[in-house]
Amino acid sequence: MRIMTRVEHTGNVTLTVGGTLNATSVADLDRALDEARLLRQPIVLVLSEVTLIDRPTLQYLIDVKQHDVGLMICPDYVEHWIDRESARESAYEG
Repeated sequence: MRIMTRVEHTGNVTLTVGGTLNATSVADLDRALDEARLLRQPIVLVLSEVTLIDRPTLQYLIDVKQHDVGLMICPDYVEHWIDRESARESAYEG
């Protein structure tokens, strides 16, 4: 997994993530998000270069999305999977 961080002229902190996202890479992603939060700007994850993702990492992305991180430019399969899992969680909570 690789992460590139940049502050946009819009004020957003953009983290572009690529490669394989799995349970072992969550710690690195969490560290990068913590560093981005220190800038006190909106945070956006760009997942366009993600090639593979596992279920625990998907759950992690759902959690950060619900709190303070926006997701942009997701591969279709990731976006659909997030939507499906989020809907399933909402059904259990209701």
